[in-house]
Amino acid sequence: MLMFNNEGSTCLVCGELSQQAVIAHWPEVEQLLTSEVSQLNLSGITYADTAGVALLLQLMAQQRQGGGSLTLSQAPLQLQKLIDLYDLQDFFVEEAN
Repeated sequence: MLMFNNEGSTCLVCGELSQQAVIAHWPEVEQLLTSEVSQLNLSGITYADTAGVALLLQLMAQQRQGGGSLTLSQAPLQLQKLIDLYDLQDFFVEEAN
């Protein structure tokens, strides 16, 4: 199960960023983050695949469209490897721990 917990400017993401979870959450993707969120804390991610990376890119694009920005923090190693594998470092700005 994938959960988004918005608290002020940070959203804690927990669970699996998997194709199955993305399909389940895509219809509500525009409501996953409040406009105040500028940071995704990914420390609660237990698994990620390429569909999960696509969801993160969509969330970043949404925040930019609304005039905001979105940074990642505490991304698990598996997710960092996917970002590196697909050469997406320019799209994802990770906040220093």
